[in-house]
Amino acid sequence: MYQQRSRWILILLPLIGLAVVGLAQDFSYAVGGGGPSLGAFMPNLTEINDFVEGNGFAPLTGSLFLVGGGGRGGLVPGLMLGGGGWGSWITSSDGDLKAKYAVGVGGFDLGFAVGGTERSVLTIGALLGVGGARLTLTGIPNPVPLASVPRGIIPAPTRQEYDSAFPIIVPYVEMQIGVLDWVGLSIRAGTVWTPFEFNGQDEGKLNPPRLSPGGWYVRILIAFGAVIDLGDEH
Repeated sequence: MYQQRSRWILILLPLIGLAVVGLAQDFSYAVGGGGPSLGAFMPNLTEINDFVEGNGFAPLTGSLFLVGGGGRGGLVPGLMLGGGGWGSWITSSDGDLKAKYAVGVGGFDLGFAVGGTERSVLTIGALLGVGGARLTLTGIPNPVPLASVPRGIIPAPTRQEYDSAFPIIVPYVEMQIGVLDWVGLSIRAGTVWTPFEFNGQDEGKLNPPRLSPGGWYVRILIAFGAVIDLGDEH
């Protein structure tokens, strides 16, 4: 459901933006600012869940909760430069068995403001940087035969951690709407692409699945900043 919504947002944002640009006045302005963001990340967890379930843990279902922030500035229409990042996670539990998958990304935000007005801007761009992911499995993954456990001894829970590091390319479409002169909201939808990854794990643990994320995401950012009208200079 969330994946379908994010795809619709990717389709609708450019259409809304084109309408905004069509109504825009013949002037340019500078804009800058940033703030916190919340959203949802919808990666493909099939391979990870096959590994998790194969080791006796409950599958990870649903979207990953996304928290982050960012900021940028530039001319409208024109180049927008900045930075940003976010982290997201999801957990599952079945009794004492717990699985957690967490992702964090950050980098350089490069965009182009197609156009807009004093109150709305359409931007197309990409976040270029690096990220990391960790899969943590806590508990006793398989029932321990009672005969193999000495009397009075309770088996200690195990903890398995699998890590991954990777470069990211995160293209997006964003619509920013100014609520006041100094604050606004921006809705961004895009997809995360990781060309390759580097895996790390404790010696003796099972080989992990591919942990680098790939999938759609949507986020809403509260942007604190200012708009400088350059119309009088043209």
